Amino acid sequence: MVEQRYLALKDTPKFQRSVNTINKQSYFTRNILMTYIANAILFTMIFVLLDSVYFEEKDTAALASFGLIVFLYLFIIGIYNSIVFFNSVYSNNIMAPLKSIPINVNVNVPFISWFIYNSSSYIFVVFPSAIFFYLLTDDYETIFLAIIYAFLVLMVSFIISSLLFIYSGKKAKTHTSIKNVIKILVLFLFLGAFYLLIEDPSYFGYVSSAIASLPYYVRIFAFPINLEYIVYLNYTLPLIYRIIEILLSLLFLVIVVFIYFALREKIYNILMTSEENESSEKVYSNIKGNKMLAAFLKKDAKSTFRKPQNLSYIFLPVLFVIPFFLGVGIGDGFSSSFFTLLYLVEFVSSFYAIFLLVVEGKGIEVLNSLPIKKQSIAFYKSIFGLIIFSVIAIAFTVVTIVISHKIGLIDLFELIDAITLFYIILTVNINRLLKKLPPGTSNLNYYSFGTYPMLFIFILSIILLGISVGLALGLSFLLFQSILYYAYTDLIINIIMLLFFIAKPKIFKNNENVINSL
Repeated sequence: MVEQRYLALKDTPKFQRSVNTINKQSYFTRNILMTYIANAILFTMIFVLLDSVYFEEKDTAALASFGLIVFLYLFIIGIYNSIVFFNSVYSNNIMAPLKSIPINVNVNVPFISWFIYNSSSYIFVVFPSAIFFYLLTDDYETIFLAIIYAFLVLMVSFIISSLLFIYSGKKAKTHTSIKNVIKILVLFLFLGAFYLLIEDPSYFGYVSSAIASLPYYVRIFAFPINLEYIVYLNYTLPLIYRIIEILLSLLFLVIVVFIYFALREKIYNILMTSEENESSEKVYSNIKGNKMLAAFLKKDAKSTFRKPQNLSYIFLPVLFVIPFFLGVGIGDGFSSSFFTLLYLVEFVSSFYAIFLLVVEGKGIEVLNSLPIKKQSIAFYKSIFGLIIFSVIAIAFTVVTIVISHKIGLIDLFELIDAITLFYIILTVNINRLLKKLPPGTSNLNYYSFGTYPMLFIFILSIILLGISVGLALGLSFLLFQSILYYAYTDLIINIIMLLFFIAKPKIFKNNENVINSL
């Protein structure tokens, strides 16, 4: 993150005035430290809120069960983070500069970098449950074991990702798009399951009961199902048993560390021989004349589905909508399927606007050299985003129908309405972001659009969505003397908005190549 922010800002006059060669190192150190602190505080605050529910009830069993869920989350997010780390380092050839340094580079560099700068802040997710449990039981050992097992879980997640990276297609070019889609879908299904557990931990209750019925020695040795018991629920045991548990925990940690030592050299060698990135000129060589739209769609599809990291960004905003989606079918108003789709529109249109541009990376320099207007780029990007969103929205609608056991014409209206509104908001957002790019931009990343681009785009999306819904409610009341027909009137409003923006040259109108491609 710090490196990307530096690449985006390093050529600006303001940055050059404030950061020179002398204090550049302190700039990086300061920003890395602040990023780490921000992550740690964010994780702590979120899980303090979640754990406080069980702490207020003074229910140690429920707090321990939720603690097991937290460790599960740590395991899943550790795998996801390490997969992204490996693919990013390998695909972007990040370790290449180390080849020219006349010193022996430590083979632990990949793991140390991953742990210190990427994953160690995740350990803070287990602190709230451990501290709350200590406050209820005065068992300080819970905090000690929570730290040990948090590190142990992260190590296991790193080892699993390492094995996948080494033996299941270690080079990014050997990844097929279908395999990548399957891998990311499986990962996000696990994250979706975590959301369900957060919504109602009773889903996990039968697991806790099964663990409690196991023999004592099985509960100690059977990692990771022993986490609930060995970290939390052992505070009533005699001292000798507690000492044995601590020694066994340290033994588990030593075993995992030995496994890592067996893999570290293979990881290092693969990352040091990373593939060279495909030339941007080669990527854009097929973009010609009246085949502009098809060429852009093909290029964006390759850029997105070729790398698991980019694929994860496609599904990431969907996770933010799952908490709203869990209440589908239970009522009307803001808990209805219509508003659930609007939540999906809000999150995805905001996220995709930045992602669809950031995926260009250094290719933006070649793209700027082509005879294409920025409005045309926004048009092509929006079409690609529209295709992906349509698939997601259709899937949401089908699942909604299955959950609610109801199907009607209104479902079709809501689907078309959501897709139309998404296209409007996405196109406006991409146009706004392109206008914020400084002339001569040679590399696109998250920080190329300002200090807080996501916040700006999110607010703009809320405003556009609010205008659409507000006018729809007003039109519904005007025509039917009731606001209950907003799902139908919103589609009318969005079609009018779409036609209005099409008539605005600065928003939708494109050059002759766009017209020819259509």
